[in-house]
Amino acid sequence: MPAKLETTNHFDRQVSKLDSNKLEMLGQTLKTFRHFLVTGEKTYGLRFKKIGKDKYEFRINNSLRVVCKLVKGTYYLAVVGDHNTVQQYSRNF
Repeated sequence: MPAKLETTNHFDRQVSKLDSNKLEMLGQTLKTFRHFLVTGEKTYGLRFKKIGKDKYEFRINNSLRVVCKLVKGTYYLAVVGDHNTVQQYSRNF
């Protein structure tokens, strides 16, 4: 059974602050991520990697990243932002 995908309130607030170009790129990347969750096929452009015990990161473009947390078969999208935002999240949680 494929993993589920949910968003956190924090993630939703960050997404609401993105410009239309970044929103479009995020949408395309989330389609690719959902495909990965269903099939298990990683694409090189996604660059999905583990960054903590239960935290993972994938990229939208060269400067924008998404961090998610895996809890009991569900990936919770937690942060969307640049490299510094991802590092700050990783240190604090």
